[in-house]
Amino acid sequence: MNKNLKSTFFAILGVCCLQVQGQTNKQNLTQYVDPFIGTGFHGHVFMGANVPFGAVQLGPVNISQGWDWCSGYHYSDPTIIGFSHTHLSGTGIGDLGDLLFMPAVGKINLKKGTAKDMDNGYISGFDHKDEVAKPGYYSVILKKNGIKAEMTASERVGFQKYTFPASDKSHIILDLVEGIGWDKAVDTYIKVKNDTLIEGYRFSKGWAPDQRIYFAAILSKPAKKIQLYNNTREMINKVVLGDSAKAVLQFSTLKDEVIKIKVGISAVSTENALMNIKKEIAGWNFEKVAAQADENWNKELNK
Repeated sequence: MNKNLKSTFFAILGVCCLQVQGQTNKQNLTQYVDPFIGTGFHGHVFMGANVPFGAVQLGPVNISQGWDWCSGYHYSDPTIIGFSHTHLSGTGIGDLGDLLFMPAVGKINLKKGTAKDMDNGYISGFDHKDEVAKPGYYSVILKKNGIKAEMTASERVGFQKYTFPASDKSHIILDLVEGIGWDKAVDTYIKVKNDTLIEGYRFSKGWAPDQRIYFAAILSKPAKKIQLYNNTREMINKVVLGDSAKAVLQFSTLKDEVIKIKVGISAVSTENALMNIKKEIAGWNFEKVAAQADENWNKELNK
């Protein structure tokens, strides 16, 4: 009897040691991941920040459209028109690209512009040497104004961080018109709740014939003015409803001042979108959220 108990004890002890060893030997596998793989040729791979099985894919969108831009980004394209919160990856058809944000300085441009005429649009160029991409994190420096744009995400929340130059004409554009590939906005809505909170929705058709996404966006710094537009028509109220809703969030910034935005999304309501922000990213610690995203990916890679 004692012999059997002793054997059982050592068997259990051995299993526990193996479990502890397995936890101790957990490797940092995300350091070996290269998110740029598949973003060239015909790869159609998404570039940006997300977590495993997350609803948010927050990343850059090039101005070009076409089959090689099904994810919104192609390595050959040196342009960025903004950072949208939903992307496809690896597909042979383009869609999504909802909720496009773009930081800028100086003259307010409500149109994205063209690759040949960047001065008359919010489009910017960039260099790959100024890009950083790793699981759950993306950053780039926009050549047009020197703004550093950083992205991370949780499951249902995109977290943007912009480092501005000194200017009394700093602003961030939210364009609900823009989508990727065959996606077309059919009903858009933005409402200003206060100087740090806006909400709305974007309904569109494309590969998905009826796609609906609701959002809430919280600013880390109160905007000195939030101006709404339907296409280029200025709204006098704090609500815009149409097929081309846009918002311009205006700020005065000091050199290297940081402005952050948390954008929650929902397929149900703006209230649920706001609830997702409060549940998933309650504070403003961008680095902590990025570290958690990295940990989530590392956990999956260690399975």
